[in-house]
Amino acid sequence: MLRKLSLILIFSVFSFSLYSAENVDFAAEIPLNNGKSVPFRNYAVFAPVSFSLYAVGLFVEGSETDNMKIKDADKPMAIQLVSLYRKLKMKTLMEELRRGFRYGMDHDKEFVKTIQSRIDTFVGLLENSGEEPRKYHRITFLYVPGVGTHIGFNDTFLGTIPGHDFKRALFGIWLNNNCANDELRDKMIKIKKK
Repeated sequence: MLRKLSLILIFSVFSFSLYSAENVDFAAEIPLNNGKSVPFRNYAVFAPVSFSLYAVGLFVEGSETDNMKIKDADKPMAIQLVSLYRKLKMKTLMEELRRGFRYGMDHDKEFVKTIQSRIDTFVGLLENSGEEPRKYHRITFLYVPGVGTHIGFNDTFLGTIPGHDFKRALFGIWLNNNCANDELRDKMIKIKKK
């Protein structure tokens, strides 16, 4: 009986994630201040052990599908996280992002030291966003060359973290060769057929 109940619960969660994945509301593009925009590429659903189910969308122009070239490119692009199970706790997300920075630059401790103060600022922006209990529906990381990575929480602009090096580490969480989930990365960078 207990095994049957467990299977039903697993199937229900799996069915819910598939349903939600088909209905993720990503915009066709993200506007830039210069009148241009960054088009939506694709997305994948991330369901880590913590059950913080969310979709990760990639916005980038062009036909490049090499994950490392996209991660390292100094051109406008964005990654957007959309919660799929109600609104997700920021605490859970922050734990995942902190772990992710290690993967984003191949566990290069010396490199991470060079951007640690900006990582701390980034974490501080997100940790101090929203009301208690802090939860999110949509978070956007929009990189603009020469300016930095704009951080958006739901519909609120939180601030900008400067540096192409920081962008490479942040986007590397999802795009690096040594990222946490290869299958998710490969789905994100795939160009959708029209």
